[in-house]
Amino acid sequence: MARWALVVEETVGVGDDRTWGSKVLGEVVGTREEAVEELQRIVPTFTPQHPFNSRRQTLLRDGDTYLLISRGSMRDYHCVFKVWELLWDSKRPEVQAERIAEE
Repeated sequence: MARWALVVEETVGVGDDRTWGSKVLGEVVGTREEAVEELQRIVPTFTPQHPFNSRRQTLLRDGDTYLLISRGSMRDYHCVFKVWELLWDSKRPEVQAERIAEE
């Protein structure tokens, strides 16, 4: 079975140290469809790092990708949510071993 990472990409840090970062929210072992279903479940409950006090949030979807736009008092921020197949992880060699065993 494939292993899927549920990923959010968002603005992290403050001031001049703000960058665009990625974070794995969870993993699903199974089909891509099962991973997308899990992503659909967790996206509405996600709290982005910015803004601290959101005045409005809008959630959009394009196929299996979600875009959360959060309006703050000074600027807007956004988060992108995607499902990615996990192929290899240097700290978890069993992930690659699983893939080799399937082939």
